[in-house]
Amino acid sequence: MGSMITLGIGKMEIDWGKNNCFTDHSALFLSQDIKEIPYYYVDVDTEEPIVELKEGYSRKLSSIMNRLNLLGYTLDEIKNQYNTFLKEAENFACNVNLTFEEFYRVISNIDLSKVDSVSIAVEYDENGYDLGEYARRCILDDSEIKDKLYELIDHSEQRYYIGEFFENIDPYITLRILAENPNNADLELQWRFADVVENGWVEREEIVCPLPPNKRILLVTEGSSDSFILREAIHNLFPDIADFFDFVDMEENYPFTGAGNLYNFCLGLARIGIQNNTIVVFDNDSAGNEKYEQVHQIPMPRNLSITKLPECIEFAYFLTVGPTGESMQDINGKAVAIECFLDFNSLSITPSVRWTSYNKRTQTYQGELISKDEYIRKFKGCSLTDGTYDTKKLKFLINHLISTWINKK
Repeated sequence: MGSMITLGIGKMEIDWGKNNCFTDHSALFLSQDIKEIPYYYVDVDTEEPIVELKEGYSRKLSSIMNRLNLLGYTLDEIKNQYNTFLKEAENFACNVNLTFEEFYRVISNIDLSKVDSVSIAVEYDENGYDLGEYARRCILDDSEIKDKLYELIDHSEQRYYIGEFFENIDPYITLRILAENPNNADLELQWRFADVVENGWVEREEIVCPLPPNKRILLVTEGSSDSFILREAIHNLFPDIADFFDFVDMEENYPFTGAGNLYNFCLGLARIGIQNNTIVVFDNDSAGNEKYEQVHQIPMPRNLSITKLPECIEFAYFLTVGPTGESMQDINGKAVAIECFLDFNSLSITPSVRWTSYNKRTQTYQGELISKDEYIRKFKGCSLTDGTYDTKKLKFLINHLISTWINKK
């Protein structure tokens, strides 16, 4: 009969494979997600359910959302993928007249606590199911799904084809829609791989492995302190996706210091056609904005995203110091470096920017946060997870970087 490997939420299976023929879902999980999880079987003689605890991956669906987004499964993208698949299915005479909006409505409204595709699959032909048969019998025959889906599909031929459709559609499209329902947020997505490992079809190291390099993203900034701050913030505030990000690990002689060097780095990456996923982050100051605008005049590969630190309402009315004294000004686009996203309350001084130079080309002043090194020192000694340090701006910044990547064109 062979060994099954399944991806599912509770007793609803989303993807399945047999022996060494299956999709690798390790990118959805972290190494700490390995735990004892329930495996569901049915006694072929008595037809009684059997539950055994074995090793597998398990993570809450709410924390899978960002991982799916970074893997390219945003709502806009899965709609495009769904429509493309629908057209491809038609080319093979698999006619399923089901729009994405209808599919979304059915899947997002499924009550996963009522789905039991395991108990439906009582009989199993040792030669396996025909194409589409597993989906029809073990997924679509579940009353929770059938009642919602078949009310949209009247023709018996379409009901037949829907099995093949479900069996071939990318399971992450279904998973991403299920994650949209807040009622599913605390449910565990589980990948049950123990049987194929125990029976020698695959080595455990092929299943329990780090995120592959082609899924990771290199974050490059104007300075080594910028990279340090981002690395610590992502690790502590966004642990569910921290493994997606790499950094240039150089404490001294950081090669991209300043907007000019970072601009030259972008030119080099464009010329060589870099294969690594990369986000380049310019400061949102006078020098950074100038180079940011210049680099956008150059065609860049799709795996290279260029952004700058985001504008923030807190910087729109900011104390500045210059030759003419103090004044309140908007420092967005003129003096915003990454230190501005740290907790200003960590020092007992009023945060302020000093104007340092004038850029004739952009006709703007360049500014710098006063006591920025002290803000960094306080950041290095703080805890980002116990509530004693204000992380609101850091979260805003990291969400900006995530959006930059998932919305890249």
